This record gives sequence, structure tokens and C-alpha cells, in this order.
Amino acid sequence: MVQSIQSLSSTHIPKDRFSDILAGITGKKVLVIGDIMLDHYVETRVKRLSREHLIPVHEVIDEHYFGGGAANLAVNIALLGGKVSLVGVVGDDNEGGMLKGILEAKGIDTRHVIVSRARPTSLKSRYHIAGSIYFRVDREVREDIDRDTTALLIDAVEDSVADDSINCICVSDYDKGTVTPLLLKDIARISRERGIMLIGQPKVKHYKDFIGFDYIRSTLAEAVKATGIRIMNESSFHNLGVHLLSSLNCKALVLSRSKGLTIFKGNSMIKIPFFVQKEYMSAIGIRDATMAIFTLALASNADIVEASILSNVVAATATIKPETMTVSLKDVEASLSSKEIEEGISQVPLYK
Repeated sequence: MVQSIQSLSSTHIPKDRFSDILAGITGKKVLVIGDIMLDHYVETRVKRLSREHLIPVHEVIDEHYFGGGAANLAVNIALLGGKVSLVGVVGDDNEGGMLKGILEAKGIDTRHVIVSRARPTSLKSRYHIAGSIYFRVDREVREDIDRDTTALLIDAVEDSVADDSINCICVSDYDKGTVTPLLLKDIARISRERGIMLIGQPKVKHYKDFIGFDYIRSTLAEAVKATGIRIMNESSFHNLGVHLLSSLNCKALVLSRSKGLTIFKGNSMIKIPFFVQKEYMSAIGIRDATMAIFTLALASNADIVEASILSNVVAATATIKPETMTVSLKDVEASLSSKEIEEGISQVPLYK
């Protein structure tokens, strides 16, 4: 039975503790594995109405490219001071070359990014006027990659951890086909054999295949879709968390929902409120930015509560604008100094 939140202690975490964690993340080596995407933003303005149809004709003012998905996770880890190696798949196309260039400019090791002729680079193009996105076009193949490509990815993971310098492996799944049951099984085996911390962020399709990870983080909506368990009340929510904690055989599970984050660990359930208004949780790339600090904090010997709090601190830096969210160490440090966030942190109950 999950211990009720009211029975947990409410000991305050000293601010210096977070400073120590942030000081320790610089230089941490993380292997990121997952769905690599290219985010494309096109700024337009209306010229006139079309003669062919009663629709506006837009002209392009500017356009920008960012790493998306696991690529954005890698970028955020690098910006926060970590050292990143990336394993994934891009297409043999201009977009793939552009994406690798963006990543390499951030100091990310892309030697194990596989170039495939069988599928294009996942591309998300967002068109916007005066900061408001009005439609998005996706070019992607979402079927699971073939077994031969999966074998190449497994070899890439083996090669990446061969020098024993990796502090942590993080798998970021967006249901775009890179993350398969076979890949997950071998990643879990490799991390176990090497004694490397393994963190997962499943989507839906292969959620139940993230078995043997140390820590797993997802949204409640993804967990519900993956398991088919309906959430009728707090009791059913508790049961879902306990079920996943047991079936996935992980040390801790973090689920986000509209009220904030809920951590399931052992017999404890810890709730952490969001430190930002709800609408900012939809900022593009916030999933990757918060996962980056979560991963680095755990790699720096933070416990699951401290890492989760820091992920909410990063969420507080989010803004709604037409670009993929990134965060720096200075951003996190500045947010920690906010009185509103300090008050939020002081309200988080801790287990002992």
C-alpha cells in the first residue's frame, strides 16, 4: 500500500544543497539514445489574398533550425555543462547533415549517429506570424527501425561505453521508431553489466518495455495510454503508479500531471507542485529541457526528489514562443533565487 502524502515529513532542503548539485554536473558524461529530430521554424507575414482561392498568401521573413526530441535533450545537457554522446538515426539527406552540424557546433559527439538511406530525418516545420504558430507540417516515418539498424545502434551503445567514462545513459523515446523492445533490452543489459545509471523517458508504444531502468519519467497521460488503466480518483492513480513501479522493476517512477510531479519510490509517494503557470508547461521542448537537468542531477548524486525539484525549476524558465526550448546553468541558478520558487520548494514533503 502506498504511504499517504500526509504522513511524510516536510523537511526543508537547504538552498546550498542545490548549489552543490549544480556545481557537480559540469563535466558529467551522458550517453543519450533516442529519436533525433530537426525542428524548423518559419516566420511569415501575409502579402495578399490568393487569386486562385480565398486564402492568404504568405511570404517568408526568416527561418531557424533547432535540434528536436533526443537531439534537443542532448543540446540541453551540453548547455548545462554536461558532455554528451548521441546515439540515434538520421536520414541520408540535407536535413540529417544540417542536424548533425547543429549538434557538433554544441560540442556533442555524433560519431554514433547512424545515417540511414531507408528513412528520412524526422522534420517538424512550424509556421508562425508575429510569434504565434498557426500550423505545423511533419515529415517522418514512425514505424520501428529494422533489426539490422537496431543491431548497429546496439553496437554504437557498446562502443560508446567502452572507455568506462559514461556517468549515465538516458533513453528518450518519442514513438518515432528508433527505440524498440530489442534496443531497450540490450541497453538495460549493457547498463547492468557496466554498472551505469540508466534513465528512461518512454512515450506510449513501447512504454511497458522500459524494464530494468533505474529511473523512469513520463506524463500521466502517456502512462494511462500505455497501460489502459483508467484514472477515476486518487486511489486509481496510486494503483497505477505502484503497478508500473513493480512491472518495470525500476527504483523510482516520476509521473507528471496538471497538479505537478508525483514520485513513486518504495512505499512512498511524494508530490511536487509545478512552480510555473500551467500554460507554460506546453512550451516547445520543455520535455527535453527538464529531462536534461533531471538526468544531470541524478548523475551528480542528487536523490530523486532533488532531481525532480530541479526539473520543475527548469520548467519555470519556459516561455511560449516559436523556438525549441533550451536552458543554461545560469538560467537555473537565476530561477533558484526566485522567492516564488523558494516558497514552492519549501512546501515539498520529503520521505525519510
